[in-house]
Amino acid sequence: MKRSVHVALAALMLLTLVGGAAVAADEPRTLTWEDLVPPAPPLEDPLIGLNEDQRVEIDMLAAIRLRMARGEIREGDPLYEDNLELTEKLKADGLDVEFKLQRYEMVMQEIERRNELVNSTLNGGLVRIPGYALPLETVGTSVKSFLLVPFLGACIHVPPPPVNQMVLVHLKQSYKAKALYEPVWVTGILKTERTRSTLNYVDGSGALDTGYTLAGTKVESYKE
Repeated sequence: MKRSVHVALAALMLLTLVGGAAVAADEPRTLTWEDLVPPAPPLEDPLIGLNEDQRVEIDMLAAIRLRMARGEIREGDPLYEDNLELTEKLKADGLDVEFKLQRYEMVMQEIERRNELVNSTLNGGLVRIPGYALPLETVGTSVKSFLLVPFLGACIHVPPPPVNQMVLVHLKQSYKAKALYEPVWVTGILKTERTRSTLNYVDGSGALDTGYTLAGTKVESYKE
């Protein structure tokens, strides 16, 4: 009798453990936007040792030089004169301007490269992530698909975030949107999938690239 009781208790404990594991496996992983960026070594500051004014001036000079390289700014243009003035000013400060610009451009290129990368370890996982919903497909206030972005006003009032900071959400069932850029939690299966969506503006439309898609099963209002 005692052996039978022990066997029954052991079986019950095993079922409990297995059942608990099954429940845990169905629990979504809560993500932050930082999780969507694959790990990488920190970048070296190309402007180390410069004061705030010099940093701003190098940034301005780099932007002007880029437009000059594209043929958008030519001799006689006011910005061409700004290029000369900034260059001379920074040289007078004792800076190797061309070296600083070269280092700055190398880091900017590396940032652009990293902005295109996605975290492949998240592919196919059940996740829960907060963000702001920018509707793409609507019927009245019912939203069937939307862009999930990390900050208010993304893609409309300011340049769009990097592709690894935008998620295209397709819902199994539409939800009632309360406002543009509504803060929400979204639960679903995340995929590392590059897509292009069309966002309609008041004065036209534009294409947006995203690095992730999410088959959304649940949308909840975001609360701290």
